[in-house]
Amino acid sequence: MAEENHNLFELQKYDLSIFKIEDRVNQILEKLNDKLGIDDLKSKLVLIEEKFLDLTKLQINVTQLIDQTSNEINELNTTLYSGKIRNTKEVKALEIEIKSKTELLSSYEDKLNKIIENVSKLRDIKENYELKIFSLEEKWIEYEKKFNSEVEKLNNDKLSIGNKRKILSEKLDKNILNLYDSFIFKSRNVGISRLENRRSTCCKIELPNAFIEKIKNSDLPIVCNCGKSLISE
Repeated sequence: MAEENHNLFELQKYDLSIFKIEDRVNQILEKLNDKLGIDDLKSKLVLIEEKFLDLTKLQINVTQLIDQTSNEINELNTTLYSGKIRNTKEVKALEIEIKSKTELLSSYEDKLNKIIENVSKLRDIKENYELKIFSLEEKWIEYEKKFNSEVEKLNNDKLSIGNKRKILSEKLDKNILNLYDSFIFKSRNVGISRLENRRSTCCKIELPNAFIEKIKNSDLPIVCNCGKSLISE
């Protein structure tokens, strides 16, 4: 294999290593940005706390209505059984009003019981979220250190490989290098392929005899029939 071709394949090894590093760094950056989902949990906790506060206020209001209605019923009963009301129509009206307020009181009490049940459930959910957030924040301290350390190492590795790539690329034909770069940076997979068993390792297509001869007779890589990479023996 001509030195130019050999150097291009070596360059491709460097590039694929760099792409692998970049992909890993991007994965880590996504994890750093996600922070184990802590920020999302905190946002949900804020909504839960707002709902909890609303329910607590509603519980107070309904409790006040129960107290008020109970007092009104007591006053009506006191009036009814005081012996001062002798008119049958007035007695009947008081009994109807007492019955109405008693039914209203019962509905308030049912509502309060439901609110208390929901408050209890929401309190449990709220506490679970708080515990989960606390636990994840404890873990995140170590995770963040680990991720940042790995990113630093990967960036150093990328810089080292990049320097080797630069030195090697200076030995290559500029036109061939430009073609190679256009292919490798577009696909992030292949910039130069090999001729193996009459096929290109890039597109896996069996090549015509004339094109195979062209590859074999060229000192420099040529563009593959598929137009997606250079090709060489």
